Amino acid sequence: MPKFQYRALTAEGRTIDGVLNADARGEAVAQLRQQGIRPLQVLEVASGVKPVDDDASPVRRGRVRQHDVQIFTAQMASLLRAGIVLSQALSILEEQTESEALKRIIHDVRKEVVGGSSLSEALQRYPRQFSELYCSMIRVGESGGVLEVVLKQLAAFMEREAALRSNVLTAMAYPSLVVMVGLGSIGVLVTFVIPRLGAVFADFGSKLPMMTRVLIDFSHWVIDWGWLMLILLAAAGYFFRRYLQTDKGSETVTRVVDNIPLLGIVFVKAQIARFARTLGTLVKSGIPVLNALSLVVDTTSNAILKKELRTVCEKVKKGEGLSRPLKDTGFFPAMAVNLIAVGEQSGTLDEMLFQVADTFDVEVEQAIKRFITLFEPMVIILMAIGVGGILFAFLLPIMNIGEMIK
Repeated sequence: MPKFQYRALTAEGRTIDGVLNADARGEAVAQLRQQGIRPLQVLEVASGVKPVDDDASPVRRGRVRQHDVQIFTAQMASLLRAGIVLSQALSILEEQTESEALKRIIHDVRKEVVGGSSLSEALQRYPRQFSELYCSMIRVGESGGVLEVVLKQLAAFMEREAALRSNVLTAMAYPSLVVMVGLGSIGVLVTFVIPRLGAVFADFGSKLPMMTRVLIDFSHWVIDWGWLMLILLAAAGYFFRRYLQTDKGSETVTRVVDNIPLLGIVFVKAQIARFARTLGTLVKSGIPVLNALSLVVDTTSNAILKKELRTVCEKVKKGEGLSRPLKDTGFFPAMAVNLIAVGEQSGTLDEMLFQVADTFDVEVEQAIKRFITLFEPMVIILMAIGVGGILFAFLLPIMNIGEMIK
């Protein structure tokens, strides 16, 4: 009996590897699902096909951008809608894609499809490029005979996700750049300019103003012990990253970030918009609400929201509906909860979820604009205080040069 090597996700979200015996690959996949785990990759050992995380695989040999996956999805939907069979559509996309890594993946997927595998099973071999959410929607489209419709929904979903991600990155990019430029300017003054100017006033010693002496001493300390400070910062960054990987650390950092004035509300609203759009897309594709919620939990990056959604899943499983458990989390505003409740009662849950997502997308954009509008003058003032204070410290001795010579 053939042996199959597999990689799968447990109900707790852990990745496990193993080997099992089965007559065919489909039977091996069925065995894993019966055990309550989600197969990510199932390969026949005797076939000589290497696991997807092998060093020679496309995953390691090149990076596939989400933008490339979005284009692939949209083009696949168009080709299937035009009546082209799946294997031929994959062949066309393999020829025209510009990403070499994605080209190799499409080539392997096409071979799997020609060999009898479904598209969702073939894509599951590449979990880093095609998430469980993505593959689940493809599976629903295949089973319902509406693959091109689901692919179109996926492409639209990914496009809006990219737009939302771009908005959030915009909120971070400009402030980060301004802060880096400001800190860089102060760093140049402290390490290069101040030591040279300090040498000019070295003969005055204790006659220098206190502010000037403190600045010169600080500059010497940075030059002498700056290497130690960098090592300590690197160590702190390493331990912070390790702490962030723990459940407690992730929740603590998320709570701090979500409470940052002006900026925290952007992340909270962005998470609500992403949740609503993801869940709406899954429900519209025909996935039951409970299963859709489980997939959303796996794709949520906010540790607090992920924890709350696990509780929501348990309540929905007990028949409490969706809107009331979401309200109990305290994470969702009343407007979002009310729209979801209306959707449940009227049978238009997917439409209401999309309306929630659109509403919060607009609020995220507006919050970003407000943040940048307020942050820009604040940073300019702080930079002026920092750089101006340094210059003033060295103007003081020049202004009082007469008294210091006495």
